[in-house]
Amino acid sequence: HPARHRGIEIYQSSFDDGGSAVTLKSVPMNGASKAFEIQGTIGGSSQLTRGQGTGADKMTLEYTALRIINVENFSGNGAQGVDVRKVDLRESIDSRLGAANKTVTKKELRNVGPSITYKLRDAAGQAHEFHNYMLPVDMGDGAPVFLLGMRATPAESFRYLRVPADDQGEMTGFMRLSAALADPVLREQAVRRYAARATDPARPELAGQLSASALRAVALFAGAEPGRDGKTTGGLQAISDFMETNVPEAERARAGEVLIRILNGVLFELTQMSRERAGLKPLEPGEKTQAFMTQAVLALSDLPLYPAPMAFQLKDFTQVQASVFQVARAPGRNIVYLGCALLILGIFAMLYVRERRLWVWLAPQGAGTQATMALSSNRQTMDTDREFDMLKTKLIGVQP
Repeated sequence: HPARHRGIEIYQSSFDDGGSAVTLKSVPMNGASKAFEIQGTIGGSSQLTRGQGTGADKMTLEYTALRIINVENFSGNGAQGVDVRKVDLRESIDSRLGAANKTVTKKELRNVGPSITYKLRDAAGQAHEFHNYMLPVDMGDGAPVFLLGMRATPAESFRYLRVPADDQGEMTGFMRLSAALADPVLREQAVRRYAARATDPARPELAGQLSASALRAVALFAGAEPGRDGKTTGGLQAISDFMETNVPEAERARAGEVLIRILNGVLFELTQMSRERAGLKPLEPGEKTQAFMTQAVLALSDLPLYPAPMAFQLKDFTQVQASVFQVARAPGRNIVYLGCALLILGIFAMLYVRERRLWVWLAPQGAGTQATMALSSNRQTMDTDREFDMLKTKLIGVQP
C-alpha cells in the first residue's frame, strides 16, 4: 500500500542497481592485445586508449547493468517435424482450453549465474552493447561455454559468441589457441607436426603435399590470406569461398570433408603446442577434448565478426541494491471515480431499462383531423403490445 501525505502518494515501484562496484577482466579478441583488469561502478564509465600517439583509438566503457541471478529456460524444442499419425486431437484441444497458466511446453529453468552488461563507445559516438556471463554455461552440447552477447542497437536481440571453457573452467585455453593461430611460425610448426603424424614416413612426398594443403587451409581460416575479391574474411567462410572459386561443384562435398579434417587436425596440434608453451600437460583424446575442439573451431570461425578488439569478463563485484520510488499526486481522483461509477450505472441502465418511442401523426381529413399513432421499442415483449393498446384508447379513442 502506498504512503499518503497531504494528497501525495509514494509507491515502491521496483528495484534497481544502486551503483554496484565491478571488476572486469579484458579478453583479447585478436590475440595481439594484452589482458588487463579495470574497475568501475554501474551507471559510470571509464576511458580506454588503444595504441599510442595521435593515432591512438579512444573508447569509452559504459557500465550499464549487473544481474546477479539469470534464470534461463534450457528445455529443448523437441522434434522439428510432426508425424500426423501420432497427433492426438483430444490432447491438442485440451492444450488450448482450460486454465490460462496451463502450457504444453516443458520448462527447464536454471540459474546460470551473474552477468554484466556494458557498452563500448568509440570516438565518433557509435556504441555496441555487450552482455557477458560470468560463469560457463552448459548448453547440452558436451562442452561448457562462455556466452559473449552483442548487439548494435537496442531494437535487436543479443547474438552470442560461444567460447568453450578449458579443463580449468576458464577462457584461457581458447585464448591461447587464438593467439597461436595468429602466429605464422606456430601455424607452420603445427602443420609439420600434423603432416608427420598423418603420413607414412616412408613416403615423404605425401607429407610435402599434405603440408602445403594444410598450410593453405589454416592460413585461410586464420584470415592471413585474402579470399574472394581480395577481401580477408577468415573462418569457415573463407574456406567456403576458396572452394567455390577453385574446386568444381561436383567435387566440393568430398574436398570440403578433407579440408575440414585437415583443419581440425592442425588446430588440435596448435592446441597441444600452446599448452606445452604454457607448461601444461597435453590434452588426452576423448569426448571432452573432442567437444572442446568442435566448439573452439566454431568460435574461432565467428571471432572475426566480433565488433570489438576485446571483451570484458566479470571477475568480481560488490552489489549495491536500490529501491525505486514513484511519487504521484491526483487531485481529481474522486471526480474520476465518480465518473466511473456513473458510467457503470449507465451500462446497467441500458441493459435493464426499455427504450420506447411514440409517434402521433395528425393530418386534415374533410372537416376534421385524422390521427395516426405508432410505437417502437428496443425489446419486443407482450407488455409492449398491451401498452400500445392502452395508449390507442386514451390518446386517440381507438378501441382495441
